Amino acid sequence: MQEQINQYTTEIALAVVSILVVLVKGWLNGLKKKAEAYYESKTTTEQRKTLAFLGKEAFSFAETAYKELKGPDKLAEAVKYLEAKAASNGLSITAEEVRAAVEAAWLEDKRKEFAPVELAEIRTFEAKDGVNFIDPAHHK
Repeated sequence: MQEQINQYTTEIALAVVSILVVLVKGWLNGLKKKAEAYYESKTTTEQRKTLAFLGKEAFSFAETAYKELKGPDKLAEAVKYLEAKAASNGLSITAEEVRAAVEAAWLEDKRKEFAPVELAEIRTFEAKDGVNFIDPAHHK
């Protein structure tokens, strides 16, 4: 009987601890969101614009100065350049922010390089002799 009571007591204690862990985790997530909002409010729009500009500059620099390098090596050079420029401009930024700024510049460049193409509907019809033709009424 005492063994069953000990087993139930242990199970109840573990359940209580599990509930407390979930509550603490929820509280910490809420605290994290508040900290992120605080950081975002303290980072000025001008600082974000400067970071975006420096990201584009770093990307352009790495693309032209390190043509012989490929992907990760070129990214590393762009990151080094951006970190140095950010420090000289008094920006305190994380490694993730540096990489994000460079990659955002890369994505923007790739979007320009591969501009969207307008798709047209092309209909064909088969002539009596079995040859397919493009319907000129539906082709631009």
